[in-house]
Amino acid sequence: MLRLGLTGGIGAGKSTVAATLTELGAVVIDADAIAREVVEPGTDGLAEVVAAFGEDVLDADGALDRPALGQIVFADDAKRQKLNGILHPLIGGRTAELVSEADENAVLVHDVPLLVENGMGAAFALVLVVDAPVDVRVTRLVETRGMTVEDARARMAAQADDDARRAAADVWLENAGAAGALREQVERLWHSRLVPFAGNVERRRAVEVPTDVVTPAEDRAAVGRRLAARVAVAGGETVRRVEHVGPGAVPGLPAPAVVDLLVEADRPGIELAEALEVSGFPVVDAGRHGSADPGCPARILVLDAKDRRQVKQARGIVKARDAARKDPRRVRADPDAVRTEVALP
Repeated sequence: MLRLGLTGGIGAGKSTVAATLTELGAVVIDADAIAREVVEPGTDGLAEVVAAFGEDVLDADGALDRPALGQIVFADDAKRQKLNGILHPLIGGRTAELVSEADENAVLVHDVPLLVENGMGAAFALVLVVDAPVDVRVTRLVETRGMTVEDARARMAAQADDDARRAAADVWLENAGAAGALREQVERLWHSRLVPFAGNVERRRAVEVPTDVVTPAEDRAAVGRRLAARVAVAGGETVRRVEHVGPGAVPGLPAPAVVDLLVEADRPGIELAEALEVSGFPVVDAGRHGSADPGCPARILVLDAKDRRQVKQARGIVKARDAARKDPRRVRADPDAVRTEVALP
């Protein structure tokens, strides 16, 4: 199963992306829809909310009056945490049910409006962010949702900014053009990357690692951070640390477009290898993994944090990377030597 995160600012076009992915064959789980479902009339969730905040949070029909509840919790951290304590377990439980019902080889898309704000990116194999210029989004919100310009801008200001979203995004979908342009982007993404990615995860097959030395991409460090965070989450408590190493971790150093990661884990074995494989990092050799994502080749070396020899080896790898980072003049003067020094063994 390939699990993706989908997010975007209000009015950016996230619903269009979700609908297109559904038509293409993905299973989309809408976090907002689940949040509404767990507090529908007659549910235990609504009963708990009423017990915590009183009958004033109900409308005349006995349904949850969201604006009224918002007024109660918006400016009160304690009450907001109390509400989250009621809703989050219910939402998590229902989400788990929907995931369990999906085909084991499905492309599963979690539509989460606050994915970036809540730091959830590492939980997904990829994060898709849909965006549009502020003025375009304001116009959409005014015309399709009946908001005032002031309200629309206030809602956008309360969400993550573009810098935060770009840092989290593996895929950036721009929705500023013609009506069908966004759909075309999603279709290309589906056929060129998502379907092959899902197939590689199913077959536990790593993509080939490029060897051509190229000018470093501007987002190389961010890509490394995202991949390292995913490996750490996939490995769980057994993983002590994940470091972005190798030539791609040295600023300004031309290098193959591959992410090299060093993982230090407590007594790594079959369980860790399995956890990494199902998360999109297939085994390629003993203690070594690759990436199933055709858009992001990787080499991952797993070392035992309780083995002195391997700990020494890990320290040497990180030390070489740090030394190269501190000597940009040598990086420029002798890139071949630096690439050799910082390469994974």
